[in-house]
Amino acid sequence: DWLTKYGYLPPPEPSTGQLQAWTAVTNAIRAMQRFAGLRETGVVDEDTLALMKSPRCSLPDKEEPSKLLANQDGKKMRRKKRDLSLWTSRNINWRLNSYPSTSHLSREMIRSLVFYALRVWAEPTPLEFHEVASWEAADLQVDFLRGYHGDEYPFDGAGGAVGHAFFPSDPTRAGGVHLDADEEWAFRQPASEGTDLFTVLVHEFGHALGLAHSSSQLSVMRPYYQGPAGDPLHYHLGQQDLQRITQLY
Repeated sequence: DWLTKYGYLPPPEPSTGQLQAWTAVTNAIRAMQRFAGLRETGVVDEDTLALMKSPRCSLPDKEEPSKLLANQDGKKMRRKKRDLSLWTSRNINWRLNSYPSTSHLSREMIRSLVFYALRVWAEPTPLEFHEVASWEAADLQVDFLRGYHGDEYPFDGAGGAVGHAFFPSDPTRAGGVHLDADEEWAFRQPASEGTDLFTVLVHEFGHALGLAHSSSQLSVMRPYYQGPAGDPLHYHLGQQDLQRITQLY
């Protein structure tokens, strides 16, 4: 189920139920280990299981944003590699639509963290982000949601999936940034005290601007939550993330 959820295995055939060919499962585990930087054993060993149980982004690891674009009939289209997922306007409006109902963070703090997380991506690019009051005018829409909320990435309570966002190429949901309202969101706290909201926002805004997951352990686009990224006032993208975003914009 985990391997299918994150793009390493195709969904099982309805006729065979949950049965998958053992070689396919082994190869999928190896691919997951390779992407995560683990030793490629092909079995779910202790390190692999620990990573599978760790908090992470809901989006799959094995799909590029260009492959997630569907036409109006809902059929997947093949796209050339140079057809990238990006915003054509350099002025991008954002709105924080909802907040977690229970959180140690004030609404003003959450808004500030959204601002600083967007600034991380604005600094090396020509992009300018503007907060707007109306839902209709917002390109990026940030929501804290629970459980199943109308897309294929339902949340699962504290831990597990912490958030996801939709690429600019998504025909109906581009710019949607969803965060699990049941997480213990924190800021400037030790990793044991909760999930650092600034770090997750930087990651999800990377998706909303067109970046897929990265296998680099130094990348903020690594799918697994790795603890607080740093102080928003002084945080800057690493070399790979800088290179990838400046290639897009």
